[in-house]
Amino acid sequence: MTPPHADICHGTGYSAGTFVLPARLRATTDALRSLYAQPDQHTDDGHFLEQICNHAVDIIDSAHHAGITVAESDSTHRTVAATDDLVHSVDELQFQLGVGPAVESAHASCVVHAHSSEANRRWPQFAGEARRAGVSSFLSAPLPGQGQPLGTLNLYSRDQYGFTDADAAIIELFALTAYFALRSSHRLELARARTRDLELALESRGVIEQAKGIIMGTRHVTADDAFSLLIQESQTSNIKLRVVAQQHIAAAINPSQANADTHDTRPSAN
Repeated sequence: MTPPHADICHGTGYSAGTFVLPARLRATTDALRSLYAQPDQHTDDGHFLEQICNHAVDIIDSAHHAGITVAESDSTHRTVAATDDLVHSVDELQFQLGVGPAVESAHASCVVHAHSSEANRRWPQFAGEARRAGVSSFLSAPLPGQGQPLGTLNLYSRDQYGFTDADAAIIELFALTAYFALRSSHRLELARARTRDLELALESRGVIEQAKGIIMGTRHVTADDAFSLLIQESQTSNIKLRVVAQQHIAAAINPSQANADTHDTRPSAN
């Protein structure tokens, strides 16, 4: 039975009787384990993704270069990790041309494997320029996203007949690892943003409550009326409620400045 995996494009599926050798499987397991052995040291997401690329090159014999691209839009992709500068050049080339293994892998959500002659047939301009840069064979796997790939893990080989079906199985494991790393990073950033928003909301609430107290004491109104006055002033002046509250607090601390502002009849610059 074929193990779960992304689709293989253009009929380059797993050959009958092709399995990952136990030694390579153990090496892959050890590599994945080492990535998470000391997660506290991987504070830099880029470093973690680069380690994935390095492990892929170490384990897959035909792989000489590796990189990870992420989709910033339907037409824009960015290389976020690479084993060397050549990867950036080859990635940029295919996304400029709009053709190539990473492009197809991202658009079709499948593993793309092409040796030299097949690459020449499918993407002649890209394959020719990539070959001049020193790359002949290609293997790309999608990083699954919500409904479409988040990006791709791309392996490049100097060999004309680089990569095997077993390599295609292994690259999917590394692609999944990269996906979970990127997803975890995204969730962490969302959590940090929510924490910042909550801290700002709590700070704003404290400022607003202080301003309400000042208005209640000076104008002898209820808390609800004081809050309504703040909202009305905010809407009339088109100034955020928190800023209006800060102005009331500042005026209470320094009444002379407030009186000066009150008697300033110059027209507003807004």
